[in-house]
Amino acid sequence: MDRRRFLATQSLTALALLTGTSGLRLAHAAGIPVSIAESEGHSWAVPFVADAGSLWAKNGLDASTTHFTSGRLTAEAVLAGKADFATTTDSVVALAALQGHKPVVFAEFANSSTQMLVAARKDKGVNVPADLRGKRIGTFYGSAGHFYLNQYLKLHGLTPKDVQIINLRPQEMVTALAQGSIDAFNWDWWAADAAAKQEGKGNVHVLSTDGVEKVYTSHFLLITNEQTAKAKPAALQAAVRALIDAEAVFKNDFERAVSVLAERTKGSLDASRNGLQRNHTEVQLAPRLIDDLVANAEWAIAEKIAQPPANGDLRALYAGLIDKSALAAVAPARVKL
Repeated sequence: MDRRRFLATQSLTALALLTGTSGLRLAHAAGIPVSIAESEGHSWAVPFVADAGSLWAKNGLDASTTHFTSGRLTAEAVLAGKADFATTTDSVVALAALQGHKPVVFAEFANSSTQMLVAARKDKGVNVPADLRGKRIGTFYGSAGHFYLNQYLKLHGLTPKDVQIINLRPQEMVTALAQGSIDAFNWDWWAADAAAKQEGKGNVHVLSTDGVEKVYTSHFLLITNEQTAKAKPAALQAAVRALIDAEAVFKNDFERAVSVLAERTKGSLDASRNGLQRNHTEVQLAPRLIDDLVANAEWAIAEKIAQPPANGDLRALYAGLIDKSALAAVAPARVKL
């Protein structure tokens, strides 16, 4: 055994006390090789914990990870065959399917209605959501943030035609808001904190999220492609076990999860705790996932971002992308579809 694997195996002993796994499973330091495309941000804390605690290895995977700035880019890597698994959102899956791709969803590990938000500049006259009318709003086109913006505007009696949407990469939004080239943006909540600090004059603030859960829930998913699903069913089951073990860390030692997230995002413990408290952490496949995939698709079709499927049956389209077999084999009670 090489030094890296030896150290990884040793570090699992304490974590096993949290997750309740046996010494037999700890022995599985070497396993099925898989590549995982990971996105950045607080939404992905569950796989971060799995990675930090060597839970992939413990459950039989030899996992390597590549980092991307958004769930759209991770999904593209999986669909192109450049990664076996990806962390992404339901919005990305919905659009990919309408474009003729076939991402395979085999686990949801968390969801949230308040990880996304709208940050705005008060000195540009944006004090309440209704003030967004006529303003320049940055978002990442075709992403979960773009869909959130649509739903947020609708919640407050506005449409995309009432604003000017600017397509920006996530890493560009903070600077654009601070420099005043946009009046608001919507993305992860932590970006607003960064924008406020960079702008430095107290002008950046977060608009109200009251009632947003009625129109928006983002689902944080582990997906694969058809080839991997068929060729590596044991790998899918192992990944599900690792996610469930990571969920146990959240329940049994929440501060450990906070620490892992802070390290991965280079943020403070307080900010990481805030981010995690916005999430509902549970490995599952539940009906609202399909409901929200359909809602995403209806938005994309209405906005002419995508074309409807040939048979017009969105619910059947998305139900066909969900592979329940891995979760059903590992923890059947978590399959609620």
